[in-house]
Parts: sequence; structure tokens; C-alpha cells
Amino acid sequence: MAPPPVTEDYYEILGVKQIDELELIAKSYKRLALRLHPDRNPTAGATAAFQLLGRAYQTLKDQSTRRAYDLIYPSIQRSAPCPGTTQTPRPSPTSAPPQSEALSEATQIAALYRSKQERAARWQTKKTACDSAIFELRRSIRQLEQKIKDLESIAAAEAAVEAQKNSWGTWIVSPLYKKVKDTEDEKARKDRERQERKIERDLKERLVIAKKMDLKVEEILLRTSKEDVSAADRSEDYKIRVIEARRTARETREREAKEKAERERLAKILRQAQEQRAERERAEYERAMKMWKEEQERARAATRHVYTSSCAHKGWWPKCPGCAIKACPKCQYEIRHGTRRGGARTVQEDSPRMRSPSPVYDNYDYYEY
Repeated sequence: MAPPPVTEDYYEILGVKQIDELELIAKSYKRLALRLHPDRNPTAGATAAFQLLGRAYQTLKDQSTRRAYDLIYPSIQRSAPCPGTTQTPRPSPTSAPPQSEALSEATQIAALYRSKQERAARWQTKKTACDSAIFELRRSIRQLEQKIKDLESIAAAEAAVEAQKNSWGTWIVSPLYKKVKDTEDEKARKDRERQERKIERDLKERLVIAKKMDLKVEEILLRTSKEDVSAADRSEDYKIRVIEARRTARETREREAKEKAERERLAKILRQAQEQRAERERAEYERAMKMWKEEQERARAATRHVYTSSCAHKGWWPKCPGCAIKACPKCQYEIRHGTRRGGARTVQEDSPRMRSPSPVYDNYDYYEY
């Protein structure tokens, strides 16, 4: 039997690209395995997610199985949903099992973390380049400004010398101290040097202005890039919080459902125990009532025996329904007057007469005394 076709995006599950090396795939697998392991993730779909992660790693770590998977990977990508959508429709509880939902959430979180890491790496590279360019521009500006100051110092010194030559003091003492005058060539050379220094200073000032503009552009670019990275990170952090909140809500629902089922199970057990206890108490009550009735019946039977024993004819006469006494007409007189013929006392004298309900005797007539 042929194995079932693979439809999962193993690269997306592991959070890597198709061109990534095995070392990067192994690092990503270890990181996700620690996060999705059932011992650390007690959700309902953690085991299925961890098993799918293991299948993805087993497929991609072997070169032959990876090549076979790469052959069908374009069709898997075409059948997968578009990753450019900003919002993922929330599946209903009956549309997807908790395992696939937990796996989808873990995959989305892994993709967002991978995007943040890639963005951070790009930002670090760009920041390093911008910092280096800014450092070089600032150093060039300092060097140019120092050269401009040197040229200005030379020009100021020459101006001071010329001013001293043309001052009144020099003119007064000039007859006393004769100085050698500069030749025409010397004057031309000095004038040419002054012009060159002036031109050089102008060029350096223009260079300083240009480099300051470049420095400002680099600083703005660095600040803008940092703001873009921060905004993208905030957006993905928000998405991660939304997914984690959805996962937490689902886990809370599952936990509450389990707790509710456990409470119902305990309530059922308690109800059954109460019913059994009530049944036992009812059986004990019925047994006690039965014993009490039997005791009462025995007491009534004993009382009837006392009454019937008062008849000298051993109670073969039908019983009177009103007094529960069996007596022949001859003995009734003795029972009423408390004496027997022969002087013996009846049982009625020694014990008070007690009446009790008697069993029903059908179709007996009252005696006529």
C-alpha cells in the first residue's frame, strides 16, 4: 500500500526556507521541539503538533527524502493558503480539531518570530553600515574643519605681519632700522600662496558643507530605518499577542470544559451515593416497620390468647366482633361478674381488660345475651 500523500509545508512548520542548510534546520527543530514538547506544553494538541514537527524534521534532515519532498513542494505551496492575508479566519469549534488549531497557531508564531529575527539581522547589518558611514563623515568633517582653521591661522598671521609693517611705529623707526624689501618675485610668490590658501579654504568649506549634508542624510536614513523596524516589530508583537490570547482562551475553554465534566462526574457519583444511601435508609425503615408490625401482631395475638383463655370451653365459640372475647353464654356471666362457679377468680380480676383490633371475620352475627 502506497503511503498517504504529504500535504503539510514542512519548511513552514520548521520555520526555515527551502534553501537553508541542514544546520539551520536542526537549530530550528531543537528550538521548536523545546517549545512544543508535551511535557512543557500541556494543551490538547501538543502531542499531535510535536509529532508533526518530528515528521517534518525526519523528512528534511535526510538528503534523499528531502529531494523527493522538494519535487512535490511546489504543488504543496500552490495548495497552501496565501500568506499575505493580514487576518486569519478564526475556525469554529466544529470546523477544525484542537490539534490542527494548536499546530496552526504554533506555526504562525514561529513564522512571526523568524520574521522578527530576519528583520533584526537586516537592521543590524544596515545599522553597522550607517554607523560606519556616519563615523567616517564626522571624522572627515573634523579634519577639514581643522585644516580650515590652520589656513585661517596662516592668513591671520600674514595679515598681522602686513599690518605691523604698515603701522606708524614701523614707519617712524624705519630710518633707524633699514630692512631688506621683498623682491617682486618674492611678492608674487607670497601673493600666489595667499590665493592658493584662499582657494583651498573655499574648497574645504564647500566639502564640509557637502559632508554635513551627507551626514544629515545618513542620520535621517538610520533614524527612519530604526522607526520602520520598530513599527514592524510592534505589529508582529501585536499579532503574536493576539494568537497567544486566542490560544490562551482556547486552553481556558478546554480546561473549563474538563473541569465542568469532572464536576458533573463527581456530582453524578455523589447523587448515586445519595440515592443508594436513601435506598438503604428506606430499606432499613421498611425492615424496622415490618419488625414493629410483626411485634405488634405478636402482642395482639398474645392478648387474644389471654381473652380466649378466660372461656372454660377453650374458645370454640365464635368471637364477638365488638369485644374480641370468645365465650359461651354460660361463661359470659362469670366473665361479667368476675367469679366462676366454684369460687375461682377469672383472669379478668388479675389483669385489666384490654381491647385491641381484631381480624375481620366475615358474616358473623352479634351474640344476643
